[in-house]
Amino acid sequence: MIAALSGKVGYILGGIEKVTDKVLESADELKAIVFTGTAYKGFIPGWELAAKKGIAIANAPHANADAVAEWAFTAALAMTRNLFALGRTGDKTFQTIRGISEQQVGIVGFGHVGSRLADLFSGAGAKKVAYWSKSEKESSYQKMELDELLKSSDIICFCVSGEAGTGWLNKEKLSAIKDEALITCLTDSVVNEEDLLVELQNGRLRAFLDWTPEDKAYKDLPLDVFYCSNESTAYNTFEATKRASDWATESLLNLLDTGTDKHKVVE
Repeated sequence: MIAALSGKVGYILGGIEKVTDKVLESADELKAIVFTGTAYKGFIPGWELAAKKGIAIANAPHANADAVAEWAFTAALAMTRNLFALGRTGDKTFQTIRGISEQQVGIVGFGHVGSRLADLFSGAGAKKVAYWSKSEKESSYQKMELDELLKSSDIICFCVSGEAGTGWLNKEKLSAIKDEALITCLTDSVVNEEDLLVELQNGRLRAFLDWTPEDKAYKDLPLDVFYCSNESTAYNTFEATKRASDWATESLLNLLDTGTDKHKVVE
């Protein structure tokens, strides 16, 4: 990274590498960084140093929101119908389950992804769709306090960003979720994986995550209890990737030309 950025004035961050203080300290000519996603702080942990050095940062907010919502919806449907255990990947042959129309869906975090996800579940005929958000955003869907939402929902989609804090979804919140509920989550840093593993091992909860947890014990869980992506894939559709790339390119050119851009997040 240090060698790659030597002598460069602009940098588009694709979402794999991390831009640390050490990298930024050596980037003497860098003027702008653009992240092709929303939660830039997770990929630019040195963002505060960047601000001190006058390196502008922009991101591509909600460029992949539709793709991410589509993934979370698909994951919830697949686990609800127990496709992995009932198909060739599993060993179950017959199981009667509750469909979407019999279940309440709770969405935690109601930004671009959460609101789009609510529409998908509603369109699929969910019994009820409710949400929790720390903002005052209004919606036609019912807003609930977080504890109430966790206790009453059969399917819970966590759409909060890394800014919620490391391990935000901890033992306290997990224990408040109703028995046999299914959870999907999109951001690895917000989950306390140790606490979640306990709930999955005792069979009280089920989950589908958009990453592979570090603890190998997750791989021993039954398919009807737990499934995960080999690595984050929720965002990755052709349309979403092109949109994010186009936005990032435009933002970088604007920042280098005028120093301003509508997606600028750090001066």
